[in-house]
Amino acid sequence: MNGELEILLDNIKACRQRLEKMMYSLEKNKLLFPLEIKTLKNMTDEQEESIDALILRYSQCVSMIQDQIFRGIAYLEQEDLSNKSSRDRTLLMEKLGAIRSAEEFGTAAILRNKFSHHYPQETIQQVEKLNFIVTEAEFVIEIFHDIVAYLVRKGFAEPDKTL
Repeated sequence: MNGELEILLDNIKACRQRLEKMMYSLEKNKLLFPLEIKTLKNMTDEQEESIDALILRYSQCVSMIQDQIFRGIAYLEQEDLSNKSSRDRTLLMEKLGAIRSAEEFGTAAILRNKFSHHYPQETIQQVEKLNFIVTEAEFVIEIFHDIVAYLVRKGFAEPDKTL
């Protein structure tokens, strides 16, 4: 196994661990959703920390896929990413067949970016984003599984090996 493939497979394993933590956060918070402004304003500190953990884990998963995993796949496919934007890399992943939709993944990335610009006075917008994170987190999990299936299909990973 070459070094780049080993790095990619290590990144896949790390991302899977983050996804498992994100799924834990989704399960832990499921009774809060769908959120309403009243619920958001009356959250306990523990509930707020739990939601913050969900946001962080979601953001980490999207970033890992977009930055490390896409880069590793491009390298193995001998594609040059040096002058490509994040959007171009995502379109390349769709073209290669690693993900099913660059547009859908773009939505996940936009949501991640919106959480980094949270302002407490925007409670209506914050509730909408938080409610949307549940759907988008499930999509990110599906994308991850699509990527793993792609790696197996291309012969970069074995189907029986835990990634």
